[in-house]
Amino acid sequence: MKNLFLMFSISAVGTIALTSSLTSGLNKSTLNQCTNNNSNSACEYLLTSGTDYQKKIAQQTLLIRGL
Repeated sequence: MKNLFLMFSISAVGTIALTSSLTSGLNKSTLNQCTNNNSNSACEYLLTSGTDYQKKIAQQTLLIRGL
């Protein structure tokens, strides 16, 4: 029983870490699309779900484009 609980705990921690790293990577790619590829939808996505820094950059990028 202890081994089963330990296995589930390790699996849960691994899943959380993987999800966090994937989200971070996605947001970095989205920031690149926002600033370098003129993707307004990427900027809008970052305004809703990015970090404070990413939100600031996305907002400045949209302001520069006049949107």
